[in-house]
Amino acid sequence: MKQDAFETESETLLLVNPAANRGRAGRVGECVRVLLKDYGIPTRSVLSESVDDAREVLKEAVGRHSRVIAVGGDGLVHHTIQEIAGTSIVLGIVPAGTGNDFATAIQLPTAIDEATDVALGDPTSVDVLKMLDSLQQVRFGATIATAGFSAAVNIRAERLRWPRGSSKYTVATLMELSRLPRYRVEMTIDGREVERTCLLIAIANTPFFGGGMKIAPEASASSGSMEVVLIHDTSAFTLLRVLPKTFSGSHVSHPAVEILRGREIQLEMSPLHAADSCELRADGESAGSLPQTITVVPGGLQIASATIADDSN
Repeated sequence: MKQDAFETESETLLLVNPAANRGRAGRVGECVRVLLKDYGIPTRSVLSESVDDAREVLKEAVGRHSRVIAVGGDGLVHHTIQEIAGTSIVLGIVPAGTGNDFATAIQLPTAIDEATDVALGDPTSVDVLKMLDSLQQVRFGATIATAGFSAAVNIRAERLRWPRGSSKYTVATLMELSRLPRYRVEMTIDGREVERTCLLIAIANTPFFGGGMKIAPEASASSGSMEVVLIHDTSAFTLLRVLPKTFSGSHVSHPAVEILRGREIQLEMSPLHAADSCELRADGESAGSLPQTITVVPGGLQIASATIADDSN
């Protein structure tokens, strides 16, 4: 981990994952550092490829920094909010990852100059997902918490050495389609019990996951509630027809898709023909095993210059 010396309590913390997007985030981070210096903004820069190192720096940031600027993708945002959710620290985001679904959802620019200016803007209160597992460990999610087929694809893609970049998710999808396990879902949504057999569940604070898939078109991080998307038990052929429609959000009219809504969800999920527990993924990162209780925390994040679509529900 490379970092500048700590100077003042008012300086901005610039956090960069130099390995993100095959090194692009490191190059973008250097441009942002130079811009902040030109602006005369006191800045402490930290380059870290290690989650543990980044989390330690962020723990120090609470009480010392009023603003954190994260240069990277959804993974860096995820690990950043574990330490600053529920605080007054303003999070600025310069999108530079392979997937930038949170930045897309809150309408942040991608051009470096503009994104840096926006990262210095006034904060907007944004909802955040709070996940509590059976060991009483708390995690937060900015975008979507998901389990089942979608999580299995994510896990398999992380294990692939080839291909690199976004193509590995295509390969992982095809590999998981060949096995396509079904899951038994038991959940309580705001006190109402729901049981389903499905392929995946997505609990959404924002519309996008998987690098632009609009799985929950009406989800809004200002609504105070979550959109729960279920894809029911169906064939691999049907799923192949449904998945491309998620990029436009038109999948919601398919009979295999069900959408519910709630503020608190107690979720249990297990494969029909195995005794394994299911892993929950949030923002593409591991969020522990199910069962878990997921709630929405209204205004739990302070995001610089975020623009959130009005909740239509």
